[in-house]
Amino acid sequence: MGIRVARAVVVLMLPLLALVGCGPASSTGSSASSSGASSSAVPSDPPQSSSDAAPVDSTCPATATTSFAKSKFLLHAGLAFGAFHRYLWKPYQAGTFGKGASGRVGAFIKGGLAALFVKREVRLASEDVKADPTLCKAIAAPLASIGNDVQGAVDKLKGGDASGLSGVDSTITSAENSASRNGAPVVENDNPDLSSTPN
Repeated sequence: MGIRVARAVVVLMLPLLALVGCGPASSTGSSASSSGASSSAVPSDPPQSSSDAAPVDSTCPATATTSFAKSKFLLHAGLAFGAFHRYLWKPYQAGTFGKGASGRVGAFIKGGLAALFVKREVRLASEDVKADPTLCKAIAAPLASIGNDVQGAVDKLKGGDASGLSGVDSTITSAENSASRNGAPVVENDNPDLSSTPN
């Protein structure tokens, strides 16, 4: 009688054991596939914050600290430099910021938004290069200069002084050259979404 009861219990337990056995295997498989996917994707950016208005820190670490640092640096630097050239440097060269120029007011509105956007993207790029001590030593200081000077350059431009813009453009060229020499050539993105600029 005891043997029959034991057999009945085993027969009833088999489906339950099969279900339990399938559960962890499928979740382990999905976790492995998701970790595999995350290793090939660049992580998302941090949210916008009031720290975007603070001076850019150009100190460098002794060792690498962040994953995907070079990829993220190239993304943010490309956006920052592309926005500067599209919305500030090229309109300046075309005379759009001059008194009486057609589209002057709109150019200044977009230029102001672009300055905030550049400052934010340069801050993110600066945080990214800190994960690579060699790259950081080469371009952290120029990045900090760009981030700290771009808004002042726009303010000067409103008074007719373009020297600030010329200085930022020169520093961007220097940063791009240094990045390229250190294995991180920046490709400018001249179609940035300025609506992501913090208020």
